[in-house]
Amino acid sequence: MLANLTVPVLNRYDLLQRMVSSINYPVKHLVIIDNGAGLESLHIPDKIKTVSILPMPSNLGVASSWNLGIKMFNRCPVFFFASADMWFAPGDLEKLAHSSPDEITLHQTAPHWQTFAIGQAAVEKIGLFDEALHPIYFEDNDYMRRAEAERVKIRLLHLTGGHDNSSTIASDDYYKQRNSRSYLSNLRYYEQKVEAGDFTSGTWQIERTRENSWEK
Repeated sequence: MLANLTVPVLNRYDLLQRMVSSINYPVKHLVIIDNGAGLESLHIPDKIKTVSILPMPSNLGVASSWNLGIKMFNRCPVFFFASADMWFAPGDLEKLAHSSPDEITLHQTAPHWQTFAIGQAAVEKIGLFDEALHPIYFEDNDYMRRAEAERVKIRLLHLTGGHDNSSTIASDDYYKQRNSRSYLSNLRYYEQKVEAGDFTSGTWQIERTRENSWEK
């Protein structure tokens, strides 16, 4: 059984339903972080014991959503995550469930962070995701770089489910326009960290969050 599974979502709730419906392995607690606060209904498979849907008043962004998942399940040895626009094939979640507390487990197919697990011991070494990378992009690159610096094991897992990459942006012209700005802002920030040899978890920054915001 997966002790936890955290799924951030902003729109395309039809794809979220597809992902949830693909869960065919026991999950003790599924948390949906609804960054768009637009989820009206969700059919829950019998394999899921408990569901918490958290409607956010504004978009937390990917890094902050993942960090919230870690904080909510802080007594678990491993933290599990999935993108709302991916889906699991039979056997995928059972493989993911065997992730170790001292490693990061990623999907072998790019984008590797479409579903993943991070162990408690890995978090203790690396820290949390850098929330200055808002609302999306380069938070995974930054975490991978910091994991490698701490010599945390990164394991690629052979999973056969699928993923509609960047479905949030592709479905909304406004998000496309906002992403063109926030992507470059995050790229500059990430490159500055690399150049400075900065392996810290950074810090949430109110001005960066406002400037990079996708709020309508």
